[in-house]
Amino acid sequence: MTGETGAREAQRIEALGDQLVKIHDMLRGQLTDLRTALDSPDTRTGTTAQLDQQIRKQCLSFCEFLHGHHTAEDEHMFPGLATSHPGLAPVLERLTREHSVISRALDRIQELASGPEAGSGPVREEVEHLAAQVEAHLDYEEAQIVEALNSYGPVTL
Repeated sequence: MTGETGAREAQRIEALGDQLVKIHDMLRGQLTDLRTALDSPDTRTGTTAQLDQQIRKQCLSFCEFLHGHHTAEDEHMFPGLATSHPGLAPVLERLTREHSVISRALDRIQELASGPEAGSGPVREEVEHLAAQVEAHLDYEEAQIVEALNSYGPVTL
């Protein structure tokens, strides 16, 4: 087996919609982990206690990743879908609006988690609110666009 053949065999081939679902599942898992960390007894010491450094990093990392994911969808994936599947225009408009709402919530969480007195109470409340928004958004997005994305066929990763 040549190096080139081995590299080709090592590549994964998967439909875009299936890739999206895997990313969403990863986001759901990260959100669950963050909620669990924020609900641990060590972080429930009152609204003036500082967040544990690990939880602060976890929170900021999640927020940054979700911002990046939504930006990539808005700038790259949605325009292609709008062209190839014009009937999805209302769905894509709704998803883009939801991205803006979620972005503001992420900014608020980042602000709270980065502040000098980042108490777990306010952050936990914001994360719980965000979790409800994100979970509903991901479910709707998957129900509406995964089939259209998969219609493009498999792509090499």
